[in-house]
Amino acid sequence: MTGPQLLTLAIIIAFVLAFIITMVVLNIHAKKMFSTNSRLVDNQNALLEQNKQQEKDKTELKKRINELEEELKNQTGGEVAQLREQTREYRENIELTSDMSDDDLLAWIDQKMDEMRLYTDTNLTLKALANALGLTQRRLGSLFKSHPNYTSLGDYLNEKRVLLACRLLREKPNWTIEAIGTEAGFGSRRTFQMEMKHRFGITPLQYRQGMETAHQETPQASD
Repeated sequence: MTGPQLLTLAIIIAFVLAFIITMVVLNIHAKKMFSTNSRLVDNQNALLEQNKQQEKDKTELKKRINELEEELKNQTGGEVAQLREQTREYRENIELTSDMSDDDLLAWIDQKMDEMRLYTDTNLTLKALANALGLTQRRLGSLFKSHPNYTSLGDYLNEKRVLLACRLLREKPNWTIEAIGTEAGFGSRRTFQMEMKHRFGITPLQYRQGMETAHQETPQASD
C-alpha cells in the first residue's frame, strides 16, 4: 500500500472515530436532557397535585365554616360568641396554613398544641384535633404519616405526652406515677411505662429514682 493510500486510510479512520465519538457524546447528552425533562415533569405534576389537595382542603374548611355559621342561627348568648370565635379562627387558619410546607405546618401545630395542651386529652381523635386546629383530617393525617420523625399522629401525641410527663416527674415529686400519667394524657400506667421505655429506655419510676439519686449526689453549698 502506497503512502498516499495509507494517508487516505488514516483520514477515513480518523473521520469514522470522530463520528462515533460525536454520536456517543450526543447520545449521552440526549439521555441527560431526557432525564432532566422527566424530573421537571415529575416535579410539575407533584406541584399540581399539591395545589389540588390544597384547594380541596380550602373547600372542606370553607364548608365547615358554613356549617358553623348555620349553627350560629340556632344558638344564643355565650354559645354564639364561642361559635363566632371558632369561625374566625377557621378563616385565619385557611389563610395561614394553606400554603405552608410540612415543616412549617408542624412547627405551627407544635406551638398550638403547647398553648392549648390538646394532647393531654386521652381520647383525642384525628377529627377532634383537626377541628380544634382548623385543619382538614386528610392534611393532618398525611403530615404525620409522611414525616420522618413520626409514624402516625398517635406517635406524635405520645411524644408530647412523654415530654410533659418528664417535666411533671421533675416538678411534682409528691405526685404518684398514675397521677402524672393521667395528667399527661395517658390512658393507663402501662401505656405510660411502655412509651417511656420506648423513648428513653427506662420506666417513669426509674426516671424519678435517677433524679433523686442525682439530687442526693449534688454537693451542697457550705454555710
